[in-house]
Amino acid sequence: MKLKDKVAIITGSGRGLGRACALAFSREGASVVILSRTPEDIAGTAEAIENEGGTVLAVRADVSSPGEVEEVVAEAISVFGRIDILMNNAAILGPPRVFLEICSEDWDQTMDINLKGVFLFSRAVISQMKKLGAGKIINVTSGLAEIVMPPFGAYSVSKAGVNHLTRIMAEELRAFNIQVNALDPGIMDTIMQDKIRQLGPEILGETMAEQFGTFHTDGHLKKPEDIAPLAVFLASGDSDLITGEIGSELDYSTYGYNLG
Repeated sequence: MKLKDKVAIITGSGRGLGRACALAFSREGASVVILSRTPEDIAGTAEAIENEGGTVLAVRADVSSPGEVEEVVAEAISVFGRIDILMNNAAILGPPRVFLEICSEDWDQTMDINLKGVFLFSRAVISQMKKLGAGKIINVTSGLAEIVMPPFGAYSVSKAGVNHLTRIMAEELRAFNIQVNALDPGIMDTIMQDKIRQLGPEILGETMAEQFGTFHTDGHLKKPEDIAPLAVFLASGDSDLITGEIGSELDYSTYGYNLG
């Protein structure tokens, strides 16, 4: 098992990619700390892990709250004694509006969850990883970090920030044997995609609405379970020589990730 005796924290793990990765990490031998703002979601993930014989700690927490982040990390160390892996997965779509129509409250919420949460959790676990002499941080990003696609400006900017923060963290933590990489899962069949399709042509425009609808009807959306093995790769010793990279399945295949 690639993650035997490791302890992993996965944010936003009640559903979608976070849930799939929590199950995948557990199957590879890791004890998993899962969290979400929605207790019902993480309860379902925890039950699924326990039913497979895995070890899990479920915590309700808001990644944008410094106090709650510190409490999660402290509880994880109290229960498991260490933290080896952090996967910053929690994110929201943010306001689907053009730049000039975004109110400051919606902008702040998007940045707080999507970008500030990555900063807070990473900062909270680094001292523990330094003590261990090793660590893995995986930041979930998006192709929209590099694309101008109104009306998703706030989301795009938050993910662009995640990409650059990934590079900065990787360089600053290289000397401590802590690898930091970003995972771009591509277009997945998740609740976020459902929400985008529901916006309809009134918000997306006719062309974009048709495009997102086609992704679904033509089967182009990836299953979160199909992306989870890439997260396992980035969390394991197989990726020890990789840091500061922002990539997808294809990008990471050049470093030895097996697409099959």
